Amino acid sequence: MKKILITILGIVMIFILLGCSKIKKQVEAMKQPDHEKVEDAHGILDKILGHIAETNPELSFEDGTLVDSELGVPHFEISPYSEIKHFDEKDVVDGYIVRPVVDVENPRLLIVIEAADKKASEKLVKSLGKVKSDQQKDFKDSGILTRYIIDENKTIRQGNFLLYATWDKSEKIVKVFERHVR
Repeated sequence: MKKILITILGIVMIFILLGCSKIKKQVEAMKQPDHEKVEDAHGILDKILGHIAETNPELSFEDGTLVDSELGVPHFEISPYSEIKHFDEKDVVDGYIVRPVVDVENPRLLIVIEAADKKASEKLVKSLGKVKSDQQKDFKDSGILTRYIIDENKTIRQGNFLLYATWDKSEKIVKVFERHVR
């Protein structure tokens, strides 16, 4: 009789543990919902710019660019990756640069690039290192060098997509990038 009771209790405990495990997975899924995966550099950039606008009340994301909410004028320009000399066109499928429109003392810079293949993405990581060196040279005499270019700078590669971010709280931009890259 004791053996039957212990066996029944064991089976009940297993079902309870399995049920708790499923509930825990469902709770985690609600906390971390699946995010739409984006297939191209432009789509990834839109997700990042949308995030920046959501977290910064001075900016809004309109017509594919970050706009000053008060003045209604573009605060940052979006241009093709080819405006930076370090990238070889044969290594890049598509890419974009986001930088301040007017403020030359503003070191914020975003680059989103889709590489042609794995070998090209490895070369592009080195090119992004040159971009960082250029930024360090450009801002070496300003007090913002350490804060933005050294502390807040992030470069990440996920598959054939690369992100270079010199921005406030760039680690959050990296998370947006990682969630949406296929």
